[in-house]
Amino acid sequence: MMRRLIAGLAALVLSLLGSACATSGAVRLGATVDEVVARQGEPFAAYQLAKGQRLLYRPQSGQVQSYDFDASGKLASMEQVLTEQRLGAIVAGQWRATDVQQTFGPPARRAADGEQGSVWTYFFQSYGTHRRARIFLDAAGVVLRVDFADDPAADLRYR
Repeated sequence: MMRRLIAGLAALVLSLLGSACATSGAVRLGATVDEVVARQGEPFAAYQLAKGQRLLYRPQSGQVQSYDFDASGKLASMEQVLTEQRLGAIVAGQWRATDVQQTFGPPARRAADGEQGSVWTYFFQSYGTHRRARIFLDAAGVVLRVDFADDPAADLRYR
């Protein structure tokens, strides 16, 4: 009797695990744009790239997930882009505002920096610490520098 009960419970657990995998929100490489949108919903930003398309999603505060599609509309790569490493790879004088926005999405804040340009702020988490990156742009939209600091308003922003 006990043996049948354990076997029945094991079968039930395996069945539930199988159905959970079949209905999970996981997206696989090679998926089409329509398949990704059907699983993930509408992106908060979408950009046409030279050889395809990029959709950006915010799975949670302080994160941006990038889905890049090739020219045929198939998912070629997925990456969490709102990281200190990726933001730190911005090269002053080489990156423009459009490069920043197409990589990370619209900033959380934009502020004018007098007649000299603007400052874009992105909030993210790094090893459990709430951080911010401020990207300084000149009037022509060229990146001047990127500053990193702990986020002084993290308790309010991540609730």
